[in-house]
Amino acid sequence: MVCNVSFDQYLESDTKWLAFVRAVKEAKKAGFAMWLYDERGYPSGNAGGITLRDHPEWEARGLLIADTESQGGPVTLELPPGKLVLAGAFAVRDNNIDIAKRLDLTAQVRDGRLTWQAPAGRWRVMAITENRLYEGTHADGNLHAKIPYINLLMPEPTARFIDVTYGGYAQHLGDDLGKYFMATFTDELSLMSLFLRPMPYRPLPWASNLPTEFRKRRGYALDAAILPALVVDAGSAGEKIRYDFWLTVGELVSENYFGQIQTYCRQHGVLSGGHLLAEEGIVGHIPLYGDFFRCIRRLDAPSIDCLTSVVPAVPWFIARLLSSAAELEGRPLVMSETSDHSQRYRPSGDQRPKRVVTEAEIRGTCNREIIAGINCITSYYSFADLSDEQLCRINEWVGRCCTALRGGHQVADIAVLYPTESLWSKFVPSRHWTKEAAAAARIESLYRAAAESLFAAQRDFTFIDSRALGEATVESSVLVHGQLRWRVIVLPGADTMPLAAWENLAKFVRQGGVVIALGAVPANSESEFPSARVQEVAKEIFGESGAGSSSAREPQSRVNAAGGTGVYLPLGLESLLPIVLDGLVERDVKVAKAKSPLRVTHRRLDDREVYFVINDSAKPWTGQVDFAATGTGERWNPATGQREETWTTSAAQLSLQPYGAALFRFTSSKPPRRRTITGGGLPNLVLRAVPGAEPTMGHGEFVRAELAPDVAHSRGGSPAWQAAAVLTKGKVDTHLFLQFHYSQSLDLSDADCLAIETWVPDGQSTPSQLLVILHEEGGGDFIAEAGRSLAAPGRERTFVMLSRFQLAGWSKDDDGVLDPKRVGDIRIGWGGYFGAEREKVQFSVALPQVGVVIRNDK
Repeated sequence: MVCNVSFDQYLESDTKWLAFVRAVKEAKKAGFAMWLYDERGYPSGNAGGITLRDHPEWEARGLLIADTESQGGPVTLELPPGKLVLAGAFAVRDNNIDIAKRLDLTAQVRDGRLTWQAPAGRWRVMAITENRLYEGTHADGNLHAKIPYINLLMPEPTARFIDVTYGGYAQHLGDDLGKYFMATFTDELSLMSLFLRPMPYRPLPWASNLPTEFRKRRGYALDAAILPALVVDAGSAGEKIRYDFWLTVGELVSENYFGQIQTYCRQHGVLSGGHLLAEEGIVGHIPLYGDFFRCIRRLDAPSIDCLTSVVPAVPWFIARLLSSAAELEGRPLVMSETSDHSQRYRPSGDQRPKRVVTEAEIRGTCNREIIAGINCITSYYSFADLSDEQLCRINEWVGRCCTALRGGHQVADIAVLYPTESLWSKFVPSRHWTKEAAAAARIESLYRAAAESLFAAQRDFTFIDSRALGEATVESSVLVHGQLRWRVIVLPGADTMPLAAWENLAKFVRQGGVVIALGAVPANSESEFPSARVQEVAKEIFGESGAGSSSAREPQSRVNAAGGTGVYLPLGLESLLPIVLDGLVERDVKVAKAKSPLRVTHRRLDDREVYFVINDSAKPWTGQVDFAATGTGERWNPATGQREETWTTSAAQLSLQPYGAALFRFTSSKPPRRRTITGGGLPNLVLRAVPGAEPTMGHGEFVRAELAPDVAHSRGGSPAWQAAAVLTKGKVDTHLFLQFHYSQSLDLSDADCLAIETWVPDGQSTPSQLLVILHEEGGGDFIAEAGRSLAAPGRERTFVMLSRFQLAGWSKDDDGVLDPKRVGDIRIGWGGYFGAEREKVQFSVALPQVGVVIRNDK
């Protein structure tokens, strides 16, 4: 149960405090497990407005950037609100600016507008102001209270928040808050430097103490001259500035907010818990927190919220992210606020009917969270149309599963890097969410592809940060961090880390470990962009060609004398990760049936090997499961709490109901067998074109568009088409899709992915991501991102795993899962884009191809 003092006269009414204390003590007597919620609604930090009372200087602040490109001629730029920090122009060469060669345009600013006659050539014109962060942010757009928010970069506002909030609870309940509460819960705090709706300028976090802290920590000045590198690519010098800026921001948020709360809670006998804003997208983590992973490490009871109970859309990966931080820090408690909010909440004017989730869907939702490391679920469900009997079944199921899996530690051979530093060097702020951070979005796409493919392949893993890589010790061919032992490290889009982490990875491979790089190879350290030493590490791990450009198109592998293996999969082939792993390390849990809906996790607790196996499907499943276990085995049924079977082999015949599960316990386990690949041992991806079809085009009301054959990019058997659009109105939701329709449904059941080949013209700055939609005949629309930005010029071939398609928010489907045997349409295009009037958006696409992975058994 989550509780807090009354929101009425919040924290300031003796009468309300008396009522709260009485209720808490009665709840404790009744045996309730309680969490202490630390805010009047959300986001946490305001204390219902008390924190900023008499201290307006503590409000969240930011740098606001208006910028445009010019090819010469008149330039007009409306300045953002606030105090002018910089007005300048930079020549653009090879898509980079030189921050040392700024043309100062301060004298060209009049009445809130910059006007300038640009010389011939390509120019980036920019105006930066400093102002409060409120309009367009989460403070302005949340559903609870639209009030100013505190600045997390400063220590003073959080200290005040703790004093009036946590101090109030300690004053009325005593200094041992752990006597009553499992943990505290802080909710959706952020730097506010991300816009939830389209704005005419871009934000960066700022505070009066930031320049001082930056100089103290990084050794040089954070002055106006270097700020443009945070917004526009400025070569290797710019990458270093971005790294240092976001590192400093991450340190300050971690120390000044999370650290202060953690310290207070430890002094008062209670775990510090909570969840962060927008946990799903790791690009957004940068402007919201600087270093998300550093922040969640400071939570003693890390938590998430899960707002959907449509099971295929349940974000298991954020549960695994938060639980991974708990594993690294040795924290036993990981919580989720779980609900059917997305199925029930409808904003004003939204006529969609509310969707009633079933008992099975709630069970499936909780299964996904539990298998990803959640072991305490706080329900915010409506429980519409469920009987008391059903409610009892759900609660007993969740209670048994969480109890059986809490404690001990995760057992997983694989660790996946959370690529913080690589995101820092690629991130640029956006006018809406993170839509203009195309290079960072590519890293996120690789990260998500790695996680999703491992999840679907019954390969459990731990998310780790570069700190864990640097701190871990190498024991033979295993990387050891506390009780965690990894035999394979996956690097999604990672080209930047501290040198100590790269050196430890090299040592790991020298002693027989495995490193798999997706889409990028080691290039930069914390101080050098690029680093000659890091490039030597890349060569040592991946071989000569693997140490070259990250845009290399061929897979690369290298095996040393100790069996240490480096594998590089270029952008677009990250979907081969599970197949590559099968050639390197046998699975901890083997499922006989291909493309099984089973998902698994393994924990070691109470001197037993505990496996949790779920059916992540709305259909029943029957088959054999083999465990890398020895000794006596037991199967426990979460529905009854009973042990139902005992045997002495490692294999079990299993039948699971829709969204069912089983718990297995063994007396011991053995590490899955390690294999060694040889030259030519990497799998192949075989492509075939879909049946020929002439596309049609659909677009929004404020889009004028033409569709024509693209002769220049067409090849024999692979025709291409060009869609050229102009937006006729700015700041409205626009879309455009090419549609390949098939009167006789396509059967893609043997396919692993779709291959989409596209071209984007030079100079296009549209930040939207390319989307792919599959329409199920007689069912719904299923959508996936292609991992391709419409701001990235030239040709790209991207691969979209079929397992990544999710039911679109506007669509309905009986079971919410794509049936690959009944694909009626393939649509490729862009949507949800709030561009500028007269903006041109153009791309070309070839006839899609189907990809099938073929193992190479040499």
